[in-house]
Parts: sequence; structure tokens; C-alpha cells
Amino acid sequence: MLRVYHYDFCLEFTVASRPIQGLPTTQTLLQEKGTRFLYLPGTLDKIRTYHLRQTELPKPHTTRIYFPSKEALEAFWQEYRKTFENIWAGGAVVIDGAGDILFIWRRGRWDLPKGKVEPHETPSEAAQRELVEETGLTCATPMRPLTQTFHTYMEGEKVFLKEVHWFLFRCVEKAPVAHVQKEEGIESYRWVSPKEVPFLYPQSYGTIQDVIEYVLREVLSPLSG
Repeated sequence: MLRVYHYDFCLEFTVASRPIQGLPTTQTLLQEKGTRFLYLPGTLDKIRTYHLRQTELPKPHTTRIYFPSKEALEAFWQEYRKTFENIWAGGAVVIDGAGDILFIWRRGRWDLPKGKVEPHETPSEAAQRELVEETGLTCATPMRPLTQTFHTYMEGEKVFLKEVHWFLFRCVEKAPVAHVQKEEGIESYRWVSPKEVPFLYPQSYGTIQDVIEYVLREVLSPLSG
């Protein structure tokens, strides 16, 4: 499964686990109001147009597109991403000594430290640099790679596809003091327990929810078990 967000809209690409009949195809994507479609070759432009038009709708939602095989999905994705200007970024999920997760409040949303990969810099190096720049935390030790998220956004006439590589960091100290980067629109921060995290989702981004759910499932759940 591959999710690509465009602001509050999620376009989800997945392989059909069994033959599916009765769903509309991507040939009629712009006319149908359904949330599930079968992929039809040659409809890349229709999918892209549909994808970028979804900001017109008033609330977050998801549309799923089914592919006949993993190979078909991968071939489509490689062509699809070429229609955007691609940007790579590194992001940090920080867990403190009490097992709480660091969130920052940026531009009206709960977010995580992240930023573009600079030339001659790896995504993990970018994640650590952005973490220090945006929070001032130097206690965080990089532990392991996590997952990737994808989202598109517009600047003027250009449409960008940002691929964020996420990494886990740990601080031994409980709730270390952070000094957030005001000039980057960060107003405050908060250490949040895993049980409290879902309450932040309505004021967060879909990509942030996905990476945190990955951490809860793949990192914190095995530790608690």
C-alpha cells in the first residue's frame, strides 16, 4: 500500500488481494463520486487531475485505487512521480526517557521536526540537523530508520512531491526542555504519551498520523509486550 497526501486528501494505491468486480475504473474517475476505483492503464493524467482537485472538498477523505499486481503498482508509481517536482526530506520522531513523543505546534497543526535534504547530505543527517535547528535538542541519539511518507503541495504553478524519510531518536532524560525555532513558524512543543497521541490527530497531518501509527505499532508496542 502506498499513500500520497495532497493537503487533507489521501490518494491510496494498493494491490487487489482478489479479483474485484463492480467498481468504477479510473477511466471514469472524474465523474464518479465513489471512494474506490480499479486502475485502468493509460489513465495517469486523469488520476493526477483528480488528485490535485480534491482540495476543493471541505473535509479530509481518502480515495483508494486498486492495481492487479505489485509490479503494475510500482510501474505506475515510477511514472506518476515523474509528473511532479520531487523533493527529499528527513524527519525525526523523538521519544524521551518516559516513552513520550515530541510534537511541535507549527502553523496551526501538530507536526514533527523535518526538513529538506541538503546537497551532499543523507536523509538521516538531514533529520538530525533539522531536529537540532527546530527544537534545540542535542540529547537525541539516532536509533533506526522508520518509514517514508509522501505528500504533494503547490507553490504557484509548480506542484511538488515530498518524500520524507523518518528516523527514530531517543533522549535518556524525561521531557527535556526544547527551544523551538520561531522563525520557522514553530510556536510551541509538547511531550505526549502514546495513549494521548490520537487526541492530537484532528489537528495534525495525515502523514504525521501515519508515521506515528507506525511507531506505536512497530516500535512501542513490541517494547510494551
